[in-house]
Amino acid sequence: MDAIAGIYSVSVSLVQMQQARAQLTSYLQKFRNRLKGKNRVYVAQIIRILDSIITFLQSKNDDSKSTEAQVNVSNIMSGKGVDQINLFKLNAYLQESRLARKVDGYTVFYEQSQVDGVKTGPKNASKQGPRQSVPVLTHVQGFLMSLMNPSAEGRFFFSKEEMSSITLKYMLLDPTFHFKDIVEDARAVVLAGGTMSPVTHLKSFLVHSC
Repeated sequence: MDAIAGIYSVSVSLVQMQQARAQLTSYLQKFRNRLKGKNRVYVAQIIRILDSIITFLQSKNDDSKSTEAQVNVSNIMSGKGVDQINLFKLNAYLQESRLARKVDGYTVFYEQSQVDGVKTGPKNASKQGPRQSVPVLTHVQGFLMSLMNPSAEGRFFFSKEEMSSITLKYMLLDPTFHFKDIVEDARAVVLAGGTMSPVTHLKSFLVHSC
């Protein structure tokens, strides 16, 4: 149970959001004329959502009295026009287009060109901070997926720590839904392990997911 909750819980920092926004903006500026109209719309929608989350985190970061609290999705997604975005369609586009990998590939190419003294892209693409093993937009994409989860399944929190960026977290509380793929697609489910006690709790989630 803890493993499933850990897999579907995710956190993003203000710095990561700003990096993803800068990379995505640079990518859009570079390939605007090559992207189909629908693709440009989806990329613009992602930037709009990132702007909304960044604005929210910055407002909490500037509030010295607020260090940690639970937040509603409506507060996170209060940016202009964000309520009109279909998150399910947007998530399908992100997965099908593999946009995160494309943006990261362009960012790597541009940063290398700067090292080599060749200026071929927007200036703001080079100010991304340390490179991560997982593309920052891929990490942010995981958080955007959590925005589609029913409110009863989990909660959103923000927290501030000294000498680090403010962080927005999603914590999965009810993993029942994530058992469905296992229960529905399998003819039988065998549970085995040395630390599964109490099993009654686990059985209840399997029953409710049927």
